Amino acid sequence: MANDFTASFEEVRAKEQQITFFKRSVAMVVADTSFRATMKSWDVLRRIYRGVSADDTPDVYVRGEDMPERSETDTAETLTVNKQFGIAIPFDDFDEIQSKYNLAVSYGNDYWIIMQTQIDADVLGEVVNGASTVDGWDVGATTGDGIVLTIVNVLNVITSVTKKLSLLNIYETSKFGIVSPQFEEVISLYYGAKATDLGDKVSQNGFFKTISGYELYSSNNLTGTASLGLATNPTAGDTIVINGVTFTAQSTIGTTAGNFKIGGNVDATRATLEAFIASPSTTSANQIALSATNARNFKARVSAVNDDTANTLVVTYKGVWVLTVSETLTAGGDVWTTTQQKQHCVFGIKKKGTTLVMQKAPTVEKERIQRQLWDRIKNGMLYGLKTFRDNSQRLVNVEIASSAY
Repeated sequence: MANDFTASFEEVRAKEQQITFFKRSVAMVVADTSFRATMKSWDVLRRIYRGVSADDTPDVYVRGEDMPERSETDTAETLTVNKQFGIAIPFDDFDEIQSKYNLAVSYGNDYWIIMQTQIDADVLGEVVNGASTVDGWDVGATTGDGIVLTIVNVLNVITSVTKKLSLLNIYETSKFGIVSPQFEEVISLYYGAKATDLGDKVSQNGFFKTISGYELYSSNNLTGTASLGLATNPTAGDTIVINGVTFTAQSTIGTTAGNFKIGGNVDATRATLEAFIASPSTTSANQIALSATNARNFKARVSAVNDDTANTLVVTYKGVWVLTVSETLTAGGDVWTTTQQKQHCVFGIKKKGTTLVMQKAPTVEKERIQRQLWDRIKNGMLYGLKTFRDNSQRLVNVEIASSAY
C-alpha cells in the first residue's frame, strides 16, 4: 500500500496575478485631436471645404473684353460625437476581503486599456476612407488584390505611398506608417538585421524604424476585410465562419445562436446576413442572436456590405489584424475570395489622418450599490471621429494579402 502525504503538502500562491498582454495603442499617431478644446459640448463638428480644385486653370484674358465670372460652391462635412461605450463590473466586499489580489483595481485598469483599444481600432479602421490605396497593381500584380508582401517588393510598397501622396499634392514631411507584425517581419528580413537592430528604439507606442521618411509603428489592432462570393442560395446546414463565429443557414430558423433564414433567393439571403451582422444581438424570424460575447464584439467592430450585382458580401472587422474566415457552402463556386482577404495598413501624415473628438475619455469610477455589500466599477467614454476630405487626402490604405497569415 502506497503512502499518501498530499494533505501535508503546502500550497503556495503567487504574490501577483499573471500578466495579461494587451494590444498597443497607436491612434494618436494618426488622429487629429485639435478640435477637442472647442467641442467640450455639442455633438456635431461642421467643417467646410471650398469648391476650388488643384487642377483648376485661369481664364485667358483678352484686352477690352469682360472676363467670365465663375460660380463656386462650398461643401459642408460633419462629424457627429456618437461613439458610446461602457463597462460595469460589480465586486462583493467579501470577495475583495478574501481575495489575495485587489480585484477592483486590477479589473478596472484592464478595462481602461480595453477602452483605449476600441478607440485605436476605430481610428485605424478609418483607413478604408483614405483617398489613396496601394494594392496589387502598385507592385505589378492585379488591381484590387491584396499585396503579397516580400523583401523584393516591400520598399516599392512604401515608395508607392509617397507617390500617391505626391499625386494629391501632399508634401508634408511628418510621415508615419502603422504596419502589422507580418509587415515588420518582412522589413527586418529586407534589412538582413537582427531583431535587436530594429528593435532597440521600440517604445510603448510601437515605434521601431524609420524608412524612406516614414516613422513605422507596429500594431496588431489593424482592420481586416474579406469578400464572400455567394451566387447560389445556401443549403440548410451550410455554414459561414467569421473570426471564429459561425453563421448557419436554415430553412426553419430553429433556436441555435447564429442561425439565419434562407431567403427566397440568394440576394435576399445575403441581405439577411448583412442585417444580421449589423444587429447581432437581435432574434427575429430571420436570425437567432449571437451569444452575448460574440454579439458585443460584432456590434463594436464588424460591418458588412451586400452587393447584389457582384454577388458578394464584404465583411470589415476592425482590430483583428488578420480576419480569419471559412465556409462549408454546398455550391463549390461560393467561397471567400483568397485575393480579397486583406490586412489594411495605415500610412499618411502624422496627426492629420482622421479627426477625433473625445468628449469623455475612458475613466474608472466606483460607486456603492445600495442594500448590498457591493461596489460597482464603471468605465465609459464618448467620442466621435470622421475622415474629412483633407484628412482623407493625407491617408493611404495599404492593402496586404492576409489569407496565408
